[in-house]
Amino acid sequence: MGPFPHDAPPARISKDNPAGTDGFEFVEFAHPEPQKLAELFTRMGYVAVAKHRTKDVTIWRQGDINYVVNAEPGSHAMRFADKHGPCAASMAWRVVDAKHAFDHAVAKGATPYEGADKALDVPAIVGIGGSLLYFIETYGKKGSAYDAEFEWLGERDPRPQGVGFYYLDHLTHNVYR
Repeated sequence: MGPFPHDAPPARISKDNPAGTDGFEFVEFAHPEPQKLAELFTRMGYVAVAKHRTKDVTIWRQGDINYVVNAEPGSHAMRFADKHGPCAASMAWRVVDAKHAFDHAVAKGATPYEGADKALDVPAIVGIGGSLLYFIETYGKKGSAYDAEFEWLGERDPRPQGVGFYYLDHLTHNVYR
């Protein structure tokens, strides 16, 4: 198996990786009853590690996996859940340069998302079914994407072991209409 993200060489922008992607930063979930997500994630070994300073948004983490639960009324995520039911409303990709990745996606036909109702104030585009795709350049040795907007609920930027999940290697992006 492998290479694993923690063993792979640093990503770079190239002909083979024109957006400079380097894995997943988070998956954002929304549910009409957010406590159900908290209960599920707890059973799966995730730990609430940070809360947004001004919005009802919580980061759940296990290893290098971040699940963002967005319960902020009127947010993109809650509107998406109103339309689709409990859901993964968006995802964030780690990239070498967020502006470059965003500009590359828009040049290829992606629609920019400029709403103030995002979970995190970083570049984003509209994805399948109106979901959002965020571009995050601050991760790993470069720091935490969450420091400016979130309060840590204990130690800064922890990596709880949970039941042993460490990273997301892939996911699907389907929306039922």
